[in-house]
Amino acid sequence: MHNASMNPLDTQNVALPPRGGLRHAVMKEVLKDIFQGRLPAGTRLMVMKLASRFGTSSTPCREALVELGAIGVVDFVHNRGAEVAPFGPQELQEIYQLRRILETEATRCACRRIDVGTLGRLREELLELRKMPCDARWSRLETQSDLRLHGLIAAECGNRRLASEIRRYDTLVETIREIIGHDFEAERLALEGHLEIVDTMLRGDAGAAAEAMARHIRTSADKAEAAMF
Repeated sequence: MHNASMNPLDTQNVALPPRGGLRHAVMKEVLKDIFQGRLPAGTRLMVMKLASRFGTSSTPCREALVELGAIGVVDFVHNRGAEVAPFGPQELQEIYQLRRILETEATRCACRRIDVGTLGRLREELLELRKMPCDARWSRLETQSDLRLHGLIAAECGNRRLASEIRRYDTLVETIREIIGHDFEAERLALEGHLEIVDTMLRGDAGAAAEAMARHIRTSADKAEAAMF
């Protein structure tokens, strides 16, 4: 990872969306600083400094820290407040392991609950992507199909708590994807994994669909680790 001596909390303000999504935007910026080594483990994260940096009120910054704490990227230490938790290859794999556990179960539960027509349309979309050449537009479309599939499975798993836990990791995974950038090999592998998940769900084979999801996320974890470290 890239290391920098300057604490980004002391740099100039970062422009954020004028309305809505402030917590999400703060989370992404802090995650980028952690993942790229600009905020090493043990760095204190002070709400007022974050608010000053991002030019916003303290509320979305406080909410962002709470969310980051919930996914284990930030620790809350007695008498010190929020601190950056250790982050390296092991922690990255642990994050993906938990995501794999959650989404594997969600896939098992969602199988036969999702409308067959919806799955069929998603499959056609994935097959069209398979035929297309890799470029920036293709990468954007592949990402959109990725979000649709994972979002659909979480929404249709029939368990609101499970879906909520899965959504906790959306910003984290999105930020990792942005840091890695265009990795066409990884995206092609993800596309094949998505097709396998959809095909097994169309067959109504919950066990096979869950196994396909587990393989897909395990492959994504290995690709992310290789790219980031």
